[in-house]
Amino acid sequence: MTIEGLLDAFTNSVAATDWERAGRLLADGFFDHVPGEGEPTAPERIIPLIADLASAVPDLALRFDGLTGEGPEHQATFSLSGTHLGPLWGAPPTGAAVEWSNPITLRTDAGKLAFRFDDVAFPELVAALRQFGLINPADLMAEPPPYPVSVPEFVLKVVMTGQAGDRDCSHLSDIRVTEPTTRVCAACVAEGTNWPALRMCLSCGHVGCCDTSRNKHAKAHAEEAGHPLMRSIRMDESWAWCYVDDAFFEGRLLAGLAGRHG
Repeated sequence: MTIEGLLDAFTNSVAATDWERAGRLLADGFFDHVPGEGEPTAPERIIPLIADLASAVPDLALRFDGLTGEGPEHQATFSLSGTHLGPLWGAPPTGAAVEWSNPITLRTDAGKLAFRFDDVAFPELVAALRQFGLINPADLMAEPPPYPVSVPEFVLKVVMTGQAGDRDCSHLSDIRVTEPTTRVCAACVAEGTNWPALRMCLSCGHVGCCDTSRNKHAKAHAEEAGHPLMRSIRMDESWAWCYVDDAFFEGRLLAGLAGRHG
């Protein structure tokens, strides 16, 4: 099947909510990342995300415009649009029209699609998430979110690093503590301020407010103590972040350490 045929088949499958067929059209690996043992494949990552979007946006439309290129690689502009009429990851429907587009590079891999988003504009991606009410407006970023939103970790990884695979990190051996003993930012409590989310140091267990808070106590601790790794302890989140290597790790990293650390 040609690249045009694959794209038509994929968009038609999404429009028909035929997730099994849509998944069969995607290569197991990402454009620049082959999932390791025990790691979800590209279809296992992508199809549930699209299904969630289609549930929240019943008129969801995917487009691949301006397809160019010869040989195995092609370039296009990927767009999604529709009306936000259902809940998405904890955010209620807004009834608003939503849209996001970005350059994309595609190639065929054993007769299936693999792709990579190119030149992702972080502000535009954040704006797209705001359209769904998943992120507070810019002037309210330091406030707690109004809804118990839980964005999938894989989405957070792509947003924060721009890639599907883990980045190299030289600090994983520094992990000593994986579970919190408190769920407040003591420094904020002392100052009488609030926070949107909490982060815990994986070296010593210090708990501080996140980088979108007014005080950024978690990051200040990392810089002062030289402890680069932290994890989210908001709701049931357990993803980790390295301030030094700008590396994001999904919760399975800490799950694999269960029993080895307190």
